[in-house]
Amino acid sequence: MRVRSTLAGAWALVATLLTATGFREAVPATAEAALAAPVPQGALARGAKVTFETVRGDQVRHSQRARLLSLAVDRGETPTPFLPVGAFRATYEVMVTLPARDRMKFHLDGRGKVKLTVNGKVALEGSLSLRKSLETEKAVRLKKGGNDIKLEFESAARGDGELRVFWSGFDFGFEPIAPELMSYPVTDAAVVAGEQLRHGHQLFVERRCARCHDYDELRLADSAYLELDRTGPDLRLVGARVHQGWMAKWMKDPHEVRPDATMPKFPLAGSDAVDLASYLVTLGQPQPHAGFAKQQVEDGEVRYRELGCVACHTRTDETEKDAEHGDRIHLAFVKEKWHASGLVAYLQDPSAHYSDVRMPNLKVSVEDAGNLAAYLLKDAAPLPVQNGDEKKGRRLVRKYGCFLCHAFGEDIPPVDRVFPRYRNLKPKRGCLAEKPGGDAPDHHLAEQDRDALRAFLPFANEVPFRKSPLDFGSRQVVAERCTACHALDGQASTWAQLAEKWSEDEPLPPEQDPVAQGLPSLTWVGAKLQPSWLRKFVLGDLPSPRPWLTARMPKFETHGAALADGLVREHGYLSKDEPIRAGGANLAMHGGRLLQQGTGFGCVQCHAVGNKKAEQVFEREGINLVTARKRLRHEYYTRWLADPTRLDPDARMPKYADNNGKTAFADVLAGDAAKQFEAIWQALGDRAK
Repeated sequence: MRVRSTLAGAWALVATLLTATGFREAVPATAEAALAAPVPQGALARGAKVTFETVRGDQVRHSQRARLLSLAVDRGETPTPFLPVGAFRATYEVMVTLPARDRMKFHLDGRGKVKLTVNGKVALEGSLSLRKSLETEKAVRLKKGGNDIKLEFESAARGDGELRVFWSGFDFGFEPIAPELMSYPVTDAAVVAGEQLRHGHQLFVERRCARCHDYDELRLADSAYLELDRTGPDLRLVGARVHQGWMAKWMKDPHEVRPDATMPKFPLAGSDAVDLASYLVTLGQPQPHAGFAKQQVEDGEVRYRELGCVACHTRTDETEKDAEHGDRIHLAFVKEKWHASGLVAYLQDPSAHYSDVRMPNLKVSVEDAGNLAAYLLKDAAPLPVQNGDEKKGRRLVRKYGCFLCHAFGEDIPPVDRVFPRYRNLKPKRGCLAEKPGGDAPDHHLAEQDRDALRAFLPFANEVPFRKSPLDFGSRQVVAERCTACHALDGQASTWAQLAEKWSEDEPLPPEQDPVAQGLPSLTWVGAKLQPSWLRKFVLGDLPSPRPWLTARMPKFETHGAALADGLVREHGYLSKDEPIRAGGANLAMHGGRLLQQGTGFGCVQCHAVGNKKAEQVFEREGINLVTARKRLRHEYYTRWLADPTRLDPDARMPKYADNNGKTAFADVLAGDAAKQFEAIWQALGDRAK
């Protein structure tokens, strides 16, 4: 039976409508346009409204959605690229909804000045430092239903600061306020306007606007906005990977092949597409391939599901857009596109062919890559080849500026054309016209996309050059499709939702079921893992602590370190590992006893400890406990042992401590749960040496 969170079900109706956004309050007209969308008055979105503003100099204000009531900003950084570096204020406004009235104590950690107001009454006010936190003396009364919370924070004079908010109730210790309980009005004008500008910000990167307008290779490479220097696929060996007929079809209109394509449709004339393809096919020769066996096709179909490919892609025969999960990328065009040898090589290392590819490196074996390619190319039918003028095609590469985004392996003379600078762009012409004409490329932009880009362009020369790890992490969780495989804030992953749907017809094998496999939630990941371990893991430099998974955690080689850093900042921590807590040999001795069956919690039944295997696994194996000291923050570890299902509704671990902080083992450390959990922590540290 699948265990699902009650809160997750309750919040299905108020799922996140807005992504993390923000900008300077300066474009009321665009805010009005955004508000014109048919959103019910009073509708709520998950999260909180946060407004950042400068403390000194010209006042700049920026409102956005926040997942959590926390942040961490270091010197030389800004909480959002829409705010200049320097001292800032952050004001969080959120409604916290409870199923019944309750009393809560609040605890604030970090560095900076704070003021916490609950239902109109000040609960805490003062300064935070590494040596000083703030905590309410008495529990604060909260009512059933919505409770208004306002949290004001001011950074240090240099613009650095940290903020972490915790609360505790009768039946749980201090923990962050769960995102599932937080909401704000979706029609808030400042946030709606911010959403529009943030959307324009993202489109500016995805459509590679900087590659043509105000292009400066050295400046782009020095940008704090790491995606700004993105290029298109490397075409130096494209002839070894891709069929000529498909190239011509793609260049005629990329959006006909893939509706979500970021490459625009260029105003090609006559045989231009065929001529370009005739030139490109000369850049590399495909390796001979003997073909695929029937068994490879069958094995590839199985691995396609087991590895989690289904989370990001529709099936090869699924040409219509998935109404329920329409953001998945269809693969129907693969049969026309790839040479067999080229696809096998690509699946093993996508970034070798395209450094900024969204397709992650799943670390598949040569065998798995061959089987997947066999399945994807089943009944392949390359398009007919039309031979064009390859010399003309090379000239067209120069004419259309293809080299601005793509590498060709040979010198291409610079394009004669000079593209207009951002400040000189006409808001209703060129790429931003409803129907681009003349020599303007067509990005197939919807009207709301064009409005978003028009709003962002005045900021294009300053925003990309401000360092904001906090902002980067929130963008990348969306850009890298992390929620395709992982749950977040009580919302099941795309893969889990699909598996639930498929299992209605027949039970799924455990290796194809993400819930059965125990894929971890991302809700608390930045507060859960030590920053150095998280960084190495995201980069692909560490083995998975869950070796039984058929799903693969990909390598994010290009921006993995910055992604990990952003995840940590979102939870209010700078990217520094916690110091080791020494507890003494006597405490570790008690911990070793508590790990055992009979004398303690029986952890060794389901968990391996170093080289000692688990004794009696129930349903699925647990993580090797020796890795806990290397992976986990101490605060998260104690919260987890106190009540695992509060952190993960799908957790198999029981709750060992009662509401009074006592366990069933009264003969060890007087049954004190906190002391016992610390003893286990110290014992695991000894075994990790």
